[in-house]
This record gives sequence, structure tokens and C-alpha cells, in this order.
Amino acid sequence: MPTTNRSLNYKIAMTGVFSALSVVLALTPVGYIQIPGTFISITIMHIPAILAAITAGLGPGIAVGAVFGITSLIRTAMSGGANPFFVNPAVSVLPRMLFPIAAWAIFKAFNAIPKMPKVISGAFSAAIGTFVHTALVMFAIYAFYGSMLIEGMAQTFEKFGFAGWNLTGFNGYAAIMACTLLTNGFFEIIAAVIICVVVLGSIYAVANRKSKITKLSEAEGDDDSSEK
Repeated sequence: MPTTNRSLNYKIAMTGVFSALSVVLALTPVGYIQIPGTFISITIMHIPAILAAITAGLGPGIAVGAVFGITSLIRTAMSGGANPFFVNPAVSVLPRMLFPIAAWAIFKAFNAIPKMPKVISGAFSAAIGTFVHTALVMFAIYAFYGSMLIEGMAQTFEKFGFAGWNLTGFNGYAAIMACTLLTNGFFEIIAAVIICVVVLGSIYAVANRKSKITKLSEAEGDDDSSEK
């Protein structure tokens, strides 16, 4: 029972920490980084949900993802609907609750490989989790606003000499995903991997140090008791 309570308390604490981080990122420019001199904007808002899924489990990951989605919805509403797609909860909230499942599953799968370093598992989890996040959000946008997007993309394609491309059905979704990945998606994957590796490396280093100190303390306690 004490172990169960400790585990539950840890999950609650990590959920609170990463949820608070999500709110801070949403309320500051840090969550959405504009690359100087370009039109590319990189979001790192999804990273706390990935870290929660990796360090605390599926439940905390989904909970932090929900916080991410809700803050995104509120941010969009407060901005007067600058990005109207994200006023729809099915676009702003639901995909953000689902993508941590992929991050958690990938981390579990890689951890099942013997002697696989957890930081490496976390790197793959961050990369694939970020890709799934983009794919789910773009799918939701395409499902609700596909015709609007395709119309705009068709005009853009015509300007670059790609008139006549078939953008119906899956081709339309694939085109939207390709454009997203080329503009900011790949940068978000790289940012997620770097940040997650740094954070996880620090967390596991501290955990290992504490574990060694605990073992030394227990060993010293055993020596004292044997002397008595």
C-alpha cells in the first residue's frame, strides 16, 4: 500500500508540474517560437504532455494534453479567433488528449528492448509523439475545414506551377501534412527531441544519484546494526 500511495502521489505531482508548465507556456511567447526572418513558427506546447506520459504514465500524459488543448482553445478565443480552426474543441482539445497515447506507447515499446537507455527511448517517443500530434491536429482540421484549406492550397499550387494537382480525398490530407512538415513540423520534432533528451537526462541523473545515496545509507545502517 505505501508503494501504491507513493506512486499515485508521484503521478499527481508530475501532472500538476507539467500542467502548470503548459499554462505558463500558453501565457508567454515561449510556447510559440517565431524564427527570426522567416514565417516559420515553432510550438513547444506539446512537449510537457510528452514528458508527462514518459515520466508519469498514460493518465498524466492525457491530463496534461487536455490542459494543453484547453489553453489553446482559450488562447484562440481571447485573440478574437485569429486562427478560427482552433475555436473548435475537436481540433484544439481532442487531438491533444490523444497524441500522448502514442508517446507513452513508443516509450514502453523501446523500454522493452534489453539495455535500451531510457533517454534514447524518450528521444524516439518525443519524435514520434510530435509527429502524431501534428498528424492528428491536421486530420481534425482537414475533417472539418478541408474544402476551405484545399481551395487555398489549390491557388498556392497554381502560383508555383503545380496547377491541376488532385487534392481530393487522401491526397488533400497528404498535401496539407507535407506543407506542415516542411514549414514547421520537422523543426518541432527536432526541438521536442532536444528538449526531452535534456530534461530526461537531468531527471534520470538525479534519480540515479538519489538511488546511490539511498543504497549507501542503507549499507551504513546495516553496518551500524551489526556492530550493535
